[in-house]
Parts: sequence; C-alpha cells; structure tokens
Amino acid sequence: MLGYLGRPLAVHTAVAVAVVLAHRAYGQRWISVPDLPVSILAAALGILLGFRNNSGYDRWWEARTLWGGIVNTSRRLARQVLSLLPAARERSDDDPLGDEGLYAADEGRRVSPLLASAYTDTFAVPARGSGDGAVRDRLGRAGGVSPAGAAATAAAVLPLPDEEDGLESCAFPGASREARELVYAQIGFVNALRCHLRRQDPLPEIAPYFRPAVLEALRDEQNVPTAILVWMASRLRRAFGRAPGTESTMRLVALDETLNELTNLLGGCERIKNTPIPRQYDFLPRVMVRVYLFLLPLSVVAELGLATPLVTVVIAFLFLSLDAIGRNVEAPFENDIHDTPMTALCRTIEINLRQMLGERTLPPPVQPVDGYLY
Repeated sequence: MLGYLGRPLAVHTAVAVAVVLAHRAYGQRWISVPDLPVSILAAALGILLGFRNNSGYDRWWEARTLWGGIVNTSRRLARQVLSLLPAARERSDDDPLGDEGLYAADEGRRVSPLLASAYTDTFAVPARGSGDGAVRDRLGRAGGVSPAGAAATAAAVLPLPDEEDGLESCAFPGASREARELVYAQIGFVNALRCHLRRQDPLPEIAPYFRPAVLEALRDEQNVPTAILVWMASRLRRAFGRAPGTESTMRLVALDETLNELTNLLGGCERIKNTPIPRQYDFLPRVMVRVYLFLLPLSVVAELGLATPLVTVVIAFLFLSLDAIGRNVEAPFENDIHDTPMTALCRTIEINLRQMLGERTLPPPVQPVDGYLY
C-alpha cells in the first residue's frame, strides 16, 4: 500500500510540513482555519467513499459469483454430456468424428475409473486408513491415502475393458468421441470467455480444445464464447437427432437448459464489463479527498503544531487507501492483480472436466505469483 500510494502521500506530507513552517517559523497565523468545517467535510466524505466502495465491491462480488456459477455449470454440463448423450450403439455412425490431433495428450484413455464403477456391479471397499481426497496440498494433490489402501481399493474394482475396443465393447456412454469433443468445447468456452472479457485474442488459448475446422470457423466470429455455445447446441441436436424418441428429447431439453444458464452467465459478465461505474462516482470522491487533505493541516496546525505532519500522514493514508480500493475493485475484468482470478478458475474447470473424461495427464492448478492469483 505504501508503494501504491507513495507519491500522493508524499505530496500531502510535504504540504503539511510547509504549513507548519509557515505557521510556526514565519508566524503566518492567518493560514490556520477553523476545524469545524473540515470535520463536517470529513464526515460527508466518509459517507461518499463508503457508498462508492460498496458499489465497487458489489460489482467485484457479482463477478466472482458469476464465475462461481460458470464453474458449477461447466461441471454440470460435463456430467450431463457423459451420462445423457446417446451412446454409439443407440444411433447410426455414418459420420464419425475425426481425431485430427484432438486430445493427443491422453487419447488412449476412453473411460474414467469413476464412470467405470458406475457401470459395474462390483463395489470397492475402502481400506482402513484411506481417505476421500478432501484434504489436498497446495498443488491440488489428494492427501490421506496410504499406498496399501490405494492398492486394495484398486484391486477391488473390475479392470476396465481393453481401451482399443472403444465404446461399443465397454458400453460406457461417457467414452464417445462426441462426448469428449463437447466436454473439451466447454473448456474452450470458459477460456474464450476469459479472453473475451480481458479484450484478448481467444483463438491461441482455445486452439488445444477444438478441431482445426472449428477453429477456422470461429476466426470470423465477433463474440467467440457465444459462437461456441451455438456450436455446442448444434452438436447436441445432431447427436440426439440420430436417436429419436421422447427420452432423447427430454435429455436434449435438460442439456439445453444448461446451455441457457451458461448464456445467462456470459451476459452477466458482459454487463459488468461493458457498463462501468458512473464516472461521477469515481471523479467526485477523488477530487474531494484531495481537497480535504489539503485543508486538513490548515485546520489542525494551531492545536497540533509540530505533530501536524504525523497526523496528516495517518489520515491521508486512510482516505487515499479507501479511494484506491474503490477504484480497484469496481472493474473486475481488467487483467490486473485485483481481477477476479479467471485464469485460475479456467484451470480448475479444465482439471475437473478432463478428470471426468478419465485422463491421467492433467495440468497443475494455477499458483499465486508474488501473492496474487490471476
């Protein structure tokens, strides 16, 4: 805070020293003003700063709430895609998806152990001393599971089918290429939204999550996150269109509601980004803080004398800090240290969704840099 406010704080301290020298050393008593008007101004300024800071914090907290909804809705969409999407045996496969290098990091892993256990009748009994992974270290690794306990748990679960047999042999709907592509599209959506809010080019960030043909089509879109949602809706309609029936329609409606929720969250973030706090709320407190701090030493020099600079420094630090905090939190999508940590949240979503797919090679969580999480 001292480094952030050092220059204006030094200016007001120098003014206080100059007032003391003029009043005491040169006998300029006329520069002293009554303290009552300045005290009333301080009270009014405190109310004004409190109102502006509350408004700024409400914007910051709404942004964090919206991104919390994006995290939860992304998990819900992945769960619905893996559990509700028609399996390959339920539809014709006249136009299978091509890999084209997609998911090259872990293409061989078709089904997660979690989904495997959901489609088998063998239940694993946790060994004594094993944990549920609720306690994790700073890198996100699960703790509390002994090697013996982990081995006993793994031995109690039926082995997965041969990965080369594909979806048809194991009959796990979460393993289809179409489901994997939609889950990866959701990861691409959150990263595209992050770049969209920070006014950055999203295509380099989302390149690992889409086929080249999709990326080329997204290149011409003005709003890439919205275009991705439209593409996902079209893919879902194609998947369920090949499995007609009432049950498929109900599944499609459930997934469409999730996409609608993502659209609403996207719109909420854009509302905060594109509607800044009124400039009057920002300009007036800043001007009034400077006026008050210039008047402060004039009102206390007669009573405090040589202690005037010390008192001025303390009060100036308080008011300048309140003014700076309000301006910092009012814009949560500006790609600075006071932002909503969208990069870390996108990485959390990617880890969660790729683990649902059964991938073993996962990126590490984003760690703070110099105490700041981006």
